[in-house]
Amino acid sequence: MMKNAVEEKAYENQEAYQRTQMQKDMILERLREQGCRITRQRQLILDIILEGNWTNCKEIFYEARKRDTKLGMATVYRTVSTLEEIGVLTHSYQYSFVSDKEEDIRSRETN
Repeated sequence: MMKNAVEEKAYENQEAYQRTQMQKDMILERLREQGCRITRQRQLILDIILEGNWTNCKEIFYEARKRDTKLGMATVYRTVSTLEEIGVLTHSYQYSFVSDKEEDIRSRETN
């Protein structure tokens, strides 16, 4: 029974890896179509983005910096911006409570 669970987990990991690799290949192709060079640093940043859930560029930068100490913050921002421009990456904001003032404005606009 234990062996089947291990094999199943390995299969799931392999599927996830293949899915991520397909995403990466598709994104790299879109970058090429836009005339972007595929640098080692861009590939590193792309790998990091695909590996996790990030809320901002600084988090991506800190993780990338662990792997390449020469990588600059501007490179991360430019790469993320490029990925957003070509439509393969989106950034959403956190939910926040609407202040009383904003609620008053919204209620006046709907009435």
